Amino acid sequence: MRLKTAFISLVLLICPCALCYGQLSFSGVNGERGYAAMRGIFKLDLDNGFIFTPRYGYYRMSDKEIDEAGSTSRYGLEGAYELNDDGTVFAEGFWQPQAVGYQAVGYGAGLRWKPFYRWGMLKNPLLTVKAEQTRYRTYVDKIGNDLPGGSFGQIETGASAQVSADAGAWNLKAAWHKVIKYTSRVPQDVTFSWADIPFMTAVVQGFVKEAAAVRVSYRTDFITPYASLARYRYAELSDTAAAVSAGLHVHLWEMSLSGGVEVFEPRRESNRRTYFSMSAEVEF
Repeated sequence: MRLKTAFISLVLLICPCALCYGQLSFSGVNGERGYAAMRGIFKLDLDNGFIFTPRYGYYRMSDKEIDEAGSTSRYGLEGAYELNDDGTVFAEGFWQPQAVGYQAVGYGAGLRWKPFYRWGMLKNPLLTVKAEQTRYRTYVDKIGNDLPGGSFGQIETGASAQVSADAGAWNLKAAWHKVIKYTSRVPQDVTFSWADIPFMTAVVQGFVKEAAAVRVSYRTDFITPYASLARYRYAELSDTAAAVSAGLHVHLWEMSLSGGVEVFEPRRESNRRTYFSMSAEVEF
């Protein structure tokens, strides 16, 4: 039922802009025991320098009835302004309503810059830098019991960067995220319900202190295979975790469809999680 509600929310989010110029994309994953996550993005170009991008995200841990009330949603919005052909400034924010004892709000601002059109084999490079802050509130411990003090609050201040470029038919992307400061030390029995990993659709749990990822794809007229590798570190742990993904994009006119797989912690059998992914993208 909650998954159906998530799809309805996404439709209501994008319908007012359905006749405008833009780009609509959807991605989702499914895993063991009914785990599911989805993300929807609508990029609305007003053709006057302003670009607005509403976002919606959703996930559930299992398909058990007891977990349906624990489904989690995030609503986001980005506003951008094109300074010129090479530079764009943007600001964004998201809201995660309280669910299963967790809630959060985040905001950030940054710059997208195209330093040159072509340099040797490299073409269309794009650099994105962003400063961001997220405010978390946790009301339960890792096993779902209420915290003795009522709740745990955390403010995370960080920075991120992403670069992409074409080299012939190859497209190369790299992303990096780093938490500069936490206002509180995370207790061992406390976690958080939502953390993003670059180039992955699936949601992980915890406070991710640092993440770095690369993505490579090779475009042809109809099919584009891709592969990604990410490494990330939790605030409460000293070692790093890894995630990999691979799949194929199929291009049909102004639409792109894809299918693939995402594997988290592939070298640790006890923690390994495998998700099957799909996505669709349409340009208006």
